Amino acid sequence: MTSTPEAMPHDWITLHRLRFPSAVSARERSFDPVAEAACWRFCPQHTPGEDGLATLTSDTWGGLGIWSSRDEAEAMLADPGAIMPCLSEAVTSWHCLAMPISHRGKVNWRGPVEDGSAIRAAPDDPGGPLAVVTSAGFLSRDASMLPRLRRFVAGVSEVMAWYGTMSDNIRNDVFNGPDGREGFTLSLWRSDDAMRAAAYQPGRHRARMEDSRDGLLMDYSSFTRLRVIRSHGDWEGDPLAELHEGVPA
Repeated sequence: MTSTPEAMPHDWITLHRLRFPSAVSARERSFDPVAEAACWRFCPQHTPGEDGLATLTSDTWGGLGIWSSRDEAEAMLADPGAIMPCLSEAVTSWHCLAMPISHRGKVNWRGPVEDGSAIRAAPDDPGGPLAVVTSAGFLSRDASMLPRLRRFVAGVSEVMAWYGTMSDNIRNDVFNGPDGREGFTLSLWRSDDAMRAAAYQPGRHRARMEDSRDGLLMDYSSFTRLRVIRSHGDWEGDPLAELHEGVPA
């Protein structure tokens, strides 16, 4: 009698978006990390300043948790306030459970730069609404890098504004890492085909990626696709309300 092999272990992701009653500066305030998560990022929304660099100050912050088991991720989604005390200060919040189905590239979320190993993707794709998380990193942030950093900051704003004009892009946002480690972009899409067309067909995103290949933008990047299992809360309403039906639980 042969035994059935156990399913390959993979990570689970929780995504969070909080809006506070006033702008919070990452230079003036720090938030305790979520110790229960295998990795936790909590970053201010991408807000360019007059100098063309990110201000690290916003009333909107984004969180990304990497969890080793579904039970841990489910506990976070069920009662995020118990794990994120700052949630009591927020005027609106949105929380999402997602399954990573692909991850590639380099990212510094834990301290060292990880190459293709920051997130363990699931071996099977359950289908459903698509979330995309990306990141971008630089080997140095000294004065000689400032022109590239400014070009990158402007490019991120340009691409996300362009995504926002597309009917198949449900929501998008960008959060800048405040501690020397990368932040992340988050976009929600009605279909995989819509995301691929926006990212790879001629347009603002493809142009910026060509700049990157020419050495004009970041030094490394990562790209993660996730299936949204469910979400709750307020991100300018419920962004996935019309897509919840039929999403696998």
